[in-house]
Amino acid sequence: MNDAVEIPSLVGARALVIDRANEMRAALGTGLAEFGVETIDYVGKPADALARINAHAYDVVLCEYDLGQGFDGLHLFESCQQHQLLKPSCIFMMITGERRLAQVMGAVELVPDGYLLKPFSGAEFANRLARALKRKGGFRRIDAAVRSGDYQGAIAACDREIHLRPLEAPEFQRMKGHLQLMIAEYAAAETTYRQAMSQRQAPWAQMGLGRALFGLKDYSSARTCFEAVSSQYELMIQAYDWLARTQNAQGDPKGAQSTLGRALQRSPLVAQRQRAMGRLAERNGELQQAEGALTQALELSRGSFWREPAIYGELGRVQVARSDVGAARRTMQRLRTDFKGDTSAEVIGQLVEAAVLEALDDHKRSEQMFRAACEQLDALEDVPANVLLEASRHAYARQQKERGEHFARAALRSAHDDAELLASVEGLYLAQGDAETGRRLIENATRDIADINNLAIDAAKAGDLQRAAEHFITGLAAVKGNVQVLLNAANTLLTCVNQEGWNERYMTLVNQYLQRVRRLDPANGKARQLNEAFRRTQFRYGIDAETGRKTGSIS
Repeated sequence: MNDAVEIPSLVGARALVIDRANEMRAALGTGLAEFGVETIDYVGKPADALARINAHAYDVVLCEYDLGQGFDGLHLFESCQQHQLLKPSCIFMMITGERRLAQVMGAVELVPDGYLLKPFSGAEFANRLARALKRKGGFRRIDAAVRSGDYQGAIAACDREIHLRPLEAPEFQRMKGHLQLMIAEYAAAETTYRQAMSQRQAPWAQMGLGRALFGLKDYSSARTCFEAVSSQYELMIQAYDWLARTQNAQGDPKGAQSTLGRALQRSPLVAQRQRAMGRLAERNGELQQAEGALTQALELSRGSFWREPAIYGELGRVQVARSDVGAARRTMQRLRTDFKGDTSAEVIGQLVEAAVLEALDDHKRSEQMFRAACEQLDALEDVPANVLLEASRHAYARQQKERGEHFARAALRSAHDDAELLASVEGLYLAQGDAETGRRLIENATRDIADINNLAIDAAKAGDLQRAAEHFITGLAAVKGNVQVLLNAANTLLTCVNQEGWNERYMTLVNQYLQRVRRLDPANGKARQLNEAFRRTQFRYGIDAETGRKTGSIS
């Protein structure tokens, strides 16, 4: 290598290489080892990549853009961001032969850390990694705050880095805007993105601004942003998704369906996109297309880490609407096979069977089965948000408004930060002609979760960890099934035990909270880390992890 080459220092780091070709995996691994990477994992399939990313906090991820069978690395990256699987300081770099990819990567709201265009030299590889490492160094100060759920602390850290590192300010503005969107601080996010755009016309900032304006209900301005990005960056599929969502919010479901159709022409193998198309087509009365899209969504999600029974329920409901009760019952049989022993899946089966009985004019048995399903849902401790939302849809179909709102509220409290769920709630109430109730429910749920987190975080910052722990314990009674709050509560209780001494009640609750997260989100990476922290805490206090009995003194 010549003198112009920057040699990155990745001593002790852990890296993941994602590529279908053995030779490319080996070449990239050799390069990483030369820079001091201690542990390198290799995978060739998206599902295997997600499994590894869930299990480990990587410092570097090198990902081939073309992952085969219609899957691409950019969608993998967006999935990691959506589920918060990557720590902020992680370098995620794309490897590609697609020259148009640079255009796409300039548009995404939280972009990967650059790309390598094949073929590339060893010097180019080193320089790209060195530049990414220099850019992401400041994010290490943000990692801990993000992983503990202290998003306000993470935003403050971004502000410090913007002041200290003016040349890297855009990177921290991106992260700051992303965090503000996550906690629904839309007015603050708008300011952040407008400041970024005043300094440079960055498409990622325009995309983020559109999302902030959407959150502020300024749909006309949001639409202008998404239209500009989608027209200029054809492969930036996220812009089509948000444009469709905006059109739907403006009362134009036909236009939204057309926009989503353009997205599916470019990227059809995404379960959530097919699912959104199915819901729009159902709303527009195009039941055959709805059934086709939901069938695709179901097949794509069956091999996913985030598969869920509610998709089967949505498909079964559409099949009932098409008067194909036989198909609906076959779908429910598949549900029971795929989710054997899952109580939420059984409730979905009951809801669809109640709709089948209604279609067959057996109104008495239909109402009995529907009521039994609702009672079972209310009795369960943790129910996936989309199952609750499906119950809400069935309630509204029966003109049971109070019960419908009850389940919609529970769904939002369970997953207040899930953009797809929020879009579904908006769609449900738009279809009811009551958009205002949908907006009110979303705003209330977001505020409730923020209040719980902020009260606990303020107490922890004041040094009162026990008060912070009790805030979470009390708050969880009101927001059953919220994975973020469960994880934040478990983290706070573990911190309290490690700093203030053994507390049997807190450790029992941590174990319960982590078990609940495993049921709700089996692939959650933060839950795995906290489970390891739970075992280390037991060991520290001389507790055998298998038996729960004391074996020795504190270490």
